[in-house]
Amino acid sequence: MVVSKDSVRIMITIPISLKEELEVEAKNENRSLSNYIVTLIQKRNEKTPD
Repeated sequence: MVVSKDSVRIMITIPISLKEELEVEAKNENRSLSNYIVTLIQKRNEKTPD
């Protein structure tokens, strides 16, 4: 799968149980797992002062 020019592909290692939990949450929001994780990080960054 091609990644857009303003994105980068990374590999992370997480526990299987966490991946499964995130997949359920992503599915409930009609998002891909990748998009859901990016959204969580963006929301956290909006709440965190610089």
